[in-house]
Amino acid sequence: MDILLILGLVFLSLVLSTYFMLNMTASTVERYSASVTEQTESHLRKMYVFADTKKLLLLYLLVLAGVPLALHFLGQPLPFVVVALVIMLIFPRWMMKRMADRRKRAINNALPDALSQIAGSMRAGSTLTIAIQAMVEEQGGPIAQEFGHLLREQRVGLRFDEALDNLAERVQTEEMDLVVSAALISLDVGGNLAETFHRLGETLRRKLEMEGKVKALTSQGVLQGKTVSALPFLIMIALMQIEKEAMAHLFTGVLGWVFLAVIVVLEVCGGLMIRKIVSIDI
Repeated sequence: MDILLILGLVFLSLVLSTYFMLNMTASTVERYSASVTEQTESHLRKMYVFADTKKLLLLYLLVLAGVPLALHFLGQPLPFVVVALVIMLIFPRWMMKRMADRRKRAINNALPDALSQIAGSMRAGSTLTIAIQAMVEEQGGPIAQEFGHLLREQRVGLRFDEALDNLAERVQTEEMDLVVSAALISLDVGGNLAETFHRLGETLRRKLEMEGKVKALTSQGVLQGKTVSALPFLIMIALMQIEKEAMAHLFTGVLGWVFLAVIVVLEVCGGLMIRKIVSIDI
């Protein structure tokens, strides 16, 4: 009788523990999913990309689960499956950052012409709001989206200086911070805003030209760095096709895993060093 009671209590405790663990896991997954969906939607909204983030997240989870399983069933070694999984985990964040950087570059490239156009319209007698509206209608692209957002905020009752601060916060580039600071100072002290925008546009244009020259001079170093970084992995893939039995020891023994870890660490360190050398901030 005592044994049956003990077994019953053990079984009941296991059932209750499993139930509570499943509930906790489900709630944790739900909170994480909601957080990821909200962050993704916020990032996409800042880039004026409107999509169903829940469907995107579901598609990503299906791919995240399906690709490693497919590689495993195709007979690929475990390290390749792990590397593929790590790449797929990193890819969405990397892609979002890349899209944001491309948008910032597009805004910075269009900013000198936009400032020159605003300055020209103000010299012709237009107000600042009308000059910005004319620039938005003619320019197009990310720069027009951001300044158009500024005008919409002003129309709904937001003060112009607050709309400018929001513009700088959305774009988050040194160039836009400089433009917003110059505009706020000129509006505050009553300076010639058209002349300020004209000179600032010329300064930013020269800065872009200098950055282009530096990028052209360092492009060879960047290409060499990418080639040298990819060479060990390309050689490894070639050797796996030529000497499968010899290369199999690299993925089956502890010593092989240690060598792979050392290779990855050295590759990352070398890539970061090359990136630091060729990255010149102007």
